[in-house]
Amino acid sequence: MEHDTSPTHSPNVAELRALYRAAEARAARLRFIIEVQDLLDAAAFETAAQEVLSRLADFAGASYARLGFPPLQGTAPKQLTVGKSTNPGHDGILFASQAGSNLRLMLIGSPGGRAMDPDDRQTLEVVAGQLADAYNLNRQAAENQALLGDLQRQRSELAALVAQLIQAQEQERQRVALDLHDGSAQLAAGLSYRLQDLAARIGEAHVLKPEIDQLAALARHSVADLRAAIADLRPPELDDLGVAAALRTRLDAIDGLEVIADLDAASDRWPASTGIIFYRVAQEAITNVIKHAEASRLVVRLFEDGKGEAHLEVIDDGKGIGELHHPQMRGGQLGIVGMRERLALLGGRIEIEAGSSGGTHVRAAAPLAQETTSE
Repeated sequence: MEHDTSPTHSPNVAELRALYRAAEARAARLRFIIEVQDLLDAAAFETAAQEVLSRLADFAGASYARLGFPPLQGTAPKQLTVGKSTNPGHDGILFASQAGSNLRLMLIGSPGGRAMDPDDRQTLEVVAGQLADAYNLNRQAAENQALLGDLQRQRSELAALVAQLIQAQEQERQRVALDLHDGSAQLAAGLSYRLQDLAARIGEAHVLKPEIDQLAALARHSVADLRAAIADLRPPELDDLGVAAALRTRLDAIDGLEVIADLDAASDRWPASTGIIFYRVAQEAITNVIKHAEASRLVVRLFEDGKGEAHLEVIDDGKGIGELHHPQMRGGQLGIVGMRERLALLGGRIEIEAGSSGGTHVRAAAPLAQETTSE
């Protein structure tokens, strides 16, 4: 058997040391890159960038380092510097970031200083990229925060406008209620009293007595209807006690229906605009049941869920929602449009559907958190 006896090359001590120093240099560059990223992740961009700039100057042996970038907020460009040029007439640019970047990084020092090899330049380019990425992330975060602030301001302004609109509507209702009370209601009440007095004076045998009695009864009904309309326009309980108390008063006045009221007392502490709109929606839904549904049972629920939303449910066992499409039920359709429009002011929604065993189920909901009163 023959053996290979040709000489083989084995690295000498100098080569091993060179390889070791190269490995250490690569490890040092990698540590430097990781430390830079940790700095950028841990602090605000300008604070971290100042420290990174100082470390870059040390890494490159630069006497002066400058980092320029567009402002995160405001209009004036920003510039961070470290050190100063020790020999302005002879110092040169050791490194400059590539054109087209948002950031302008420049390291200046003596050309006769430590030589910068390609690996060092690559490390500086990586760090320049890290700075650019961190700046872009911070700029996007600042822009998002500004957009969020604008959105919150718009929501607050919208909520204030909604509150003003609702307040104006309620003031107009109150004015109409006062006009009816001081005008038409007083005239109708006076007419009723005069007819009753006339009927008493002419006696039972008079030929006009039955007709006068009918007119007196009609006048009394007119007075009752006017008083009910005045109460619906602006129920005093809504101002004094809140939406639950006002609804309970409205439901207590209903005759001919089995009424079940499940009204959370906490709703009386809802913001004024929310309480008013939910009362008006409930008022319209209840009126539809009384006038159109031919129901025998009415359930009204008012509550707040665990997600910060106000809820209203009005359930009856009447003819069902399909009947509202009949030409004679056009008033009910207009009422549904009015309910949707009112809830839209609060960013709410309404669902109207047939019940599982007949009748109609009205569900209304609106977020309470969006409400901001401005009285």
